[in-house]
Amino acid sequence: MILSDISPVLRKTVSNLTWLSLDRVVRLVGAVVVNAWLTRYLGPDQNGVMNFALAFVGMFTPLAVLGMDAIVVRDLVRDPEKRDDILGSAFGLRLMGACSALLFAALAIVAVRPDDTQMQLLVIISAAGMVFQSFDVIDYWFQSQVQSKYTVYAKNTAFVVIGGAKIAAILGSAGLTIFILLSAAELLVSAAALVIMYRVRGNRVRGWTFRFDRAKALLVNSWPIIISDLAVFMQARIDQVMIGEYLTNADVGVYAAAQKISEPVSVIPMIIMSSIYPVIVRTKEWSEEEYHRRLTDLYRLMFIISVTVCLPIAVLSGPIVRVLYGEQFAVSATLLSLLIWTRFYAFFGVARSIFISTENLFRHALICSVAGVSVSIIANYLLIRHYGVYGSIIATHLGFLVTIFVVDALSPATKRNFRSMMTGIVTFYRFRLSPGSRS
Repeated sequence: MILSDISPVLRKTVSNLTWLSLDRVVRLVGAVVVNAWLTRYLGPDQNGVMNFALAFVGMFTPLAVLGMDAIVVRDLVRDPEKRDDILGSAFGLRLMGACSALLFAALAIVAVRPDDTQMQLLVIISAAGMVFQSFDVIDYWFQSQVQSKYTVYAKNTAFVVIGGAKIAAILGSAGLTIFILLSAAELLVSAAALVIMYRVRGNRVRGWTFRFDRAKALLVNSWPIIISDLAVFMQARIDQVMIGEYLTNADVGVYAAAQKISEPVSVIPMIIMSSIYPVIVRTKEWSEEEYHRRLTDLYRLMFIISVTVCLPIAVLSGPIVRVLYGEQFAVSATLLSLLIWTRFYAFFGVARSIFISTENLFRHALICSVAGVSVSIIANYLLIRHYGVYGSIIATHLGFLVTIFVVDALSPATKRNFRSMMTGIVTFYRFRLSPGSRS
């Protein structure tokens, strides 16, 4: 097949995926370098203070995002002529959500740390950045038009500008507050760049209109996602917050340093998902049995790749931590060798999401998320006191086990998929490179 034989739609889709992948790679590599430099500069104690503030704010992020991205993109694809009403309503909701998140984050940190004025200031500054994220609705338009390269331009411009500013701040021996300000400033620069890209494409933000009926419909459709996202974000951040409450800033610092090395691994299943998802979904239309066989093969693939990626990182955690952070973070090596295996759940969670979305089991996913975060909070409370940061790692594993596996094993609607996941793990060696003759 030559390039001219490829349909314009397929060519546009491949180009869009390429830009999105490029964005992830650039931001991933850049973040590792800048964060490693910043972590070394701050040291365990100050790194702990910064990451506690960021993790604390992160738990409120779903209130600002409102889980409506897929819904807005869907509406824009269906009714592009109503673009200004849809974007205006989504922007209004996200702006109100961001202000609510800022308010709740501020009230919560004052309640949790009533005498820690520095932490209160850092949390409020960081949370204020969520207001600028409201302009991410522009990205929804670019997604609906399969033009994500413009979002990539905007986001990477902000990333490079603020990344350079962080390096300059390190060289200038800046204080911690400056780095929190720069993190919020990245969202501001990103918002401005998105508005510019939107205008370059011949559109105007001033044309947006907020319609109450449209906003109500968006909220009705997205509320289960909001609650689910709150549980997911809390599960991902509660460990650092509870370590900060029961242990020391330095403990948060070494734990966060290890976690930042493990987090980029979660990008891998997302990339795999983008190419496999349509094939498996279409398979269900012509064969239920083949659909489940392909799901089982996907779980086999995720098991193979997760072990292939996580095992070397666990074994080489010592050299990796020394190169990135230096000897002052030596204890992070042991934490990394244990934390990296939490990414195993990310691989299976992404693969499982195909089954969840295809079967329309979003309420089940909500139950799983709430159950998982509940177990995580209780386990953190009980284990951190006895085992320190290692207790938090155990709690993280327990929470994700419940979210991804345990509830599925108990629910009649998901027992077959649970068996597929277990089969994929136990019989990983039977993975088929070519799943069948149809697609």
